[in-house]
Amino acid sequence: MTTPDPTRTPPAPLRRARRAFVLVASVLPVLIVAISALVLTSWLPSFPAGVAIHWGVDGADGFGPATTYLWVLLGVGLGIPVLLTITTLVAVGAHWGATARLLGATAAGMSAFAAVICLGSLAIQRDLPPAGDVPGIAGVMGLAFAALLGVGAMAWFVQPRVRAIPGAALTPRHDVRVGEGERVVWVGTTTMPTGALVFLLLVLLGLVALAVIMVVTRTPMAWVSALVALVVGFALAATTSFRVRVTPDGIDARAVSGWPRTTIPVAEIVSVRAVRISPFGEFGGWGWRLAPDGRSGIVMRQGPAIEVHRRDHGPFVITIDGAEEAAALLQTYVDRSAGSAVSGETERTER
Repeated sequence: MTTPDPTRTPPAPLRRARRAFVLVASVLPVLIVAISALVLTSWLPSFPAGVAIHWGVDGADGFGPATTYLWVLLGVGLGIPVLLTITTLVAVGAHWGATARLLGATAAGMSAFAAVICLGSLAIQRDLPPAGDVPGIAGVMGLAFAALLGVGAMAWFVQPRVRAIPGAALTPRHDVRVGEGERVVWVGTTTMPTGALVFLLLVLLGLVALAVIMVVTRTPMAWVSALVALVVGFALAATTSFRVRVTPDGIDARAVSGWPRTTIPVAEIVSVRAVRISPFGEFGGWGWRLAPDGRSGIVMRQGPAIEVHRRDHGPFVITIDGAEEAAALLQTYVDRSAGSAVSGETERTER
């Protein structure tokens, strides 16, 4: 007789959740985009060679063929949902939970958003005289965001609630024994995988190149592209690598650039353990993350992590090689601190 594994989601609820996810993240966007594309293509003959495709503060400031909206509809309304569906099904695996449910709702909402943006932008330009002013797009944007939230909320509630599988606890490789008065320090570094770093650097180089081109050609609002490249560069420097230290005082994790940083004193720690983490399945991605179940942490890669349970906050997770040794050492300091507190309380009571 096989004993059920309590750490695994029952297959029936998991299958139902996956089916509902595929319906809202792929089938619904296909239907929305197909209907919208039919309507859009039926409108195309009624438009001149050029229509407004971009609006600025002062109104329409960019023009192009009406077929541009068809490509936007396919790219945003169908491309993004398909990408989210494939990524979720591949990366989440058995760690199905609120993160996957949210991504399914996002995929459905994006298809509705794209449909309203494309159809609405063309609708306000239908039957305009050749020299007529193009109306503003604020109303269309408002409807598009309402569609994003409305369809996304519907897709969220349609999917069944499945509790994510918690990270499997890892067995410490050896007991850590620290003598009274001894000070043992554990230091390690956690960094994003090489492939992710290369991709992010290529994105940054593309943003820098775009900003340079816009500045050289004196394109209006070029400073926005330069600011975006600067912000992205700072974000990469601040979140791609962290230095972690375990000392008798607690645990400290700080970016190589010095910020951001978090310090958890040993007095605030209830317990520590090493776990195996699925970044996409449990946290929805990589970096400094907040999970739907209340956990937060520095999630750089899949694999071992230190999970620190705090007294007044949710657990904090740090993915890093050697998590088993680091967690065992920190737990030793937590136990020693608790023992000292009990001894001190006993002495005060006797007095």
